[in-house]
Amino acid sequence: MQALLLGKQRELLRTLGARAGADVLFLKAAWADPVLYGGVGRRLGSDVDVLVPADRFEAMTAALIDEGFNVVRPEHRRVTHHLGAKEWTFVHAGPWMPVDLHRDLADAPWFDVDVPGLFARARDWTAEREMIRSLGPEDQVVHAAVHYANHLYDLDGRHADDIARLAEREPLDWTAVFERAQRGGFRLPLVLLGAQLAVRGVTMPTPPWAHAPAMQARTFAVRRWVLQRDGVRRRRGVTAWRGTLLERPLLSDRWTALPRWLARWAGLRALDALAR
Repeated sequence: MQALLLGKQRELLRTLGARAGADVLFLKAAWADPVLYGGVGRRLGSDVDVLVPADRFEAMTAALIDEGFNVVRPEHRRVTHHLGAKEWTFVHAGPWMPVDLHRDLADAPWFDVDVPGLFARARDWTAEREMIRSLGPEDQVVHAAVHYANHLYDLDGRHADDIARLAEREPLDWTAVFERAQRGGFRLPLVLLGAQLAVRGVTMPTPPWAHAPAMQARTFAVRRWVLQRDGVRRRRGVTAWRGTLLERPLLSDRWTALPRWLARWAGLRALDALAR
């Protein structure tokens, strides 16, 4: 049932994207279920994730609202949501599933993904009679690594399962993946994704920086709170501040990320207070 609804919703979102002048890339279950699992509802999701170019984000937002979707946002964090959120969630009173509309895939300033590059490398994937536009194969790996790190591994193993299936059917340019991880500051999250893939029978080549002493020390520290088998956290209930002050700095390659995040957080909170 969900597979049929997803198919109709992809058609709707393509129509809205054309109206907004936006190239729409389908992510996670909206892409994986039809392309990797046969489109029979084996890869379930709670919403439909799509990525649009940042300069078409507002136009796509308007198109969704015109279609009857409503944006979900915290009223006391309106400025933070408007300026700082990489995606907005939309809900519909009718039959449609919630939509997560992304303008970026990485939580700044911890990590960075070249979003224009994602669109330049995007491809149309064949799923029976439907062509589904999504990330290229290497960028699917990048997305999975960043997705787990964004959520501090408080996720199940579905995204890693997707990449394992992808690796079985597509030749992957791992050198390109390594280069994008290095540029984006998420080398350690890629190492952790490789460990998740290994238990699923997929061997990722060893990145050239995996055995550097600093990387090994960070990997050891992070593995104390990540279960490598399914990619979920070893301990639940970790506070947001512990995640920000300890775990995100360990995951990110960028030593300036924490002070930059704190300055950004303080600025957005001040603007939230003024807006109230």
